Amino acid sequence: MSRPPAVVHVWDVAAEPRPRFFQAPGVQSAVRNLGDAVGLTHMGLHLRRIEPGHAGTHRHYHLVEEEWVYVLSGWGHLRIGAHRVAVGPGSFAGFPAGPRPHHFLADGDEPLVLLEGGERRPREDEGVYVDLGKRWRAREFSDVEGPLPMQAGDVSQVISIEQLEPREFQHAVDPDAGRLMRRLDRPTGLQRQAVVWSHTEHRRSTAFHTHTRTDEWVLILAGRARLRLGDDHCVLAPFDLVGHPAGSAPHLMQPLEPLTYLMGGERDAEDVVLYPEAGTQLVGGRLVPL
Repeated sequence: MSRPPAVVHVWDVAAEPRPRFFQAPGVQSAVRNLGDAVGLTHMGLHLRRIEPGHAGTHRHYHLVEEEWVYVLSGWGHLRIGAHRVAVGPGSFAGFPAGPRPHHFLADGDEPLVLLEGGERRPREDEGVYVDLGKRWRAREFSDVEGPLPMQAGDVSQVISIEQLEPREFQHAVDPDAGRLMRRLDRPTGLQRQAVVWSHTEHRRSTAFHTHTRTDEWVLILAGRARLRLGDDHCVLAPFDLVGHPAGSAPHLMQPLEPLTYLMGGERDAEDVVLYPEAGTQLVGGRLVPL
């Protein structure tokens, strides 16, 4: 069974050395651009591997874009503002826009592997590499002039999935669709990005649907599932990623065994969710006929 272009195994995506613009001792990682590989247009999604003894990025913050990071494997620390927080598998950090300088350090005995995501607003975005004295605005770099704003950052921006009680989700459109969910975005202050840990034993992941304005993605953590994507079908296994750009083919997953996955997307009040087989759509929080 062939795979549609929207499905990749994350470790098959070519890695690029980072940083790209400003080299510095102790800052080094390898990054796989997953978002481009699966056709996402509104969001960035990357896999970053940091070898022990290195930081993954320069300390930085964005003034426009939201960011988030989920730790897939390894142990290390997150520096955020004045805080240094231990992280490991299942740790999640949300970075709302604002002067919260941060980066991850792989100071354990094994590589630190991160799933990173955020908005794609490069022509609007601006931010600062605080230790380099460099500012970017709309993809152009310059030296920082004058004092920087006081650094913020709070340990509440970092959580573990084990801190969150899973809640039952039953789909309103499909009675055989549902899952256990842990919302990761809201507790960490994100306003426009959505990231959810999900698990289902036998029920479909969702009703057959697509979004008109927002990107979605799914990363399999454990188990296998049969993906239905428009007229295509294929089997998903751990570390398979599926991208659902806005307006793309409707989709759902049927677990073949207990299935755990991360899913994410965007919050947009003007988004419409289409359920073509049910003959309905979700508009402004209300189900109405197509």
